[in-house]
Amino acid sequence: MSRLLRVALLLAALVVAKSCQPPDCDHVDCGTCGNACCILNVTFPMAAKTVYSAMIETLKKGGDDGRYTFTGSEDMTHDNMTAKYIIQSNHMTLVHHYNDTQNFLLYADNEMSTTVRAFSISKIYGAYCDYGQNYKNLIGYVKGLGVKEYKVVPVMGCPPPHATVKEL
Repeated sequence: MSRLLRVALLLAALVVAKSCQPPDCDHVDCGTCGNACCILNVTFPMAAKTVYSAMIETLKKGGDDGRYTFTGSEDMTHDNMTAKYIIQSNHMTLVHHYNDTQNFLLYADNEMSTTVRAFSISKIYGAYCDYGQNYKNLIGYVKGLGVKEYKVVPVMGCPPPHATVKEL
């Protein structure tokens, strides 16, 4: 094997080793939360209790890729709060086995609509750019719920592909 080919293969391996594994890696965040993060609002045409139960059941099974860990939840329906449920999980990335934290707040828009504020942040310090991993953590999990109809609105971090990001 030629030296040039070996160098090219090594460089390709390094790029893969540092990056999010496709699909859904095209929303790269560079330090929005002081570290790489992603915040999405995801609206489901379902009651909040139904969404809550499905989310916990899916997390306890490891999520869409088997690497999510359910860390806890709280039913706040008996409190006078706008958020009805809160859930937390961790996700281990495929490459390097980094752990990221996800927080989910569920809001009942009405009896048949729920908005989930989904948040993921890189758990290691110095994760300035995440190669799209935090977006992937959230959107992969949402897809793994098996709900056919939902609406995703980016709130902060994880800009859409080709968006211009202003450096400070």
